Amino acid sequence: MKHLFILLFAISLVACNPKSLPTVFVQKDNYALLKVSHETSKDELQRIKEQLENQDITMDYSSSSFFDNGRLQILKLLVTTPAGHTGQTTADIVNLQFRYYGFKYDKDGAPVFKIGEIQED
Repeated sequence: MKHLFILLFAISLVACNPKSLPTVFVQKDNYALLKVSHETSKDELQRIKEQLENQDITMDYSSSSFFDNGRLQILKLLVTTPAGHTGQTTADIVNLQFRYYGFKYDKDGAPVFKIGEIQED
């Protein structure tokens, strides 16, 4: 019985570890995909924001919170596309450790704009 308890405890500890979710940013003509997580830094978001401006996509993350090491703690994201689609999403550190959040803009896609939880693919 003692060994079973130790095994279950060890499994629960492993299950609680954050997933490895590096920042994903893809930008092409009429297309942009951003996936952020607990591994995303403030500097990364600033660089991405500047790149999106070249595509007339406005991204505001200024209400987000960051840890002392610059990593994302609470995401508050507001995005506006060239066609005027606007959306916002929020996520706390617990959700950011296990899921991607961000947006997808595809001028020729259906839907054209999606913001919130983004699948890992």
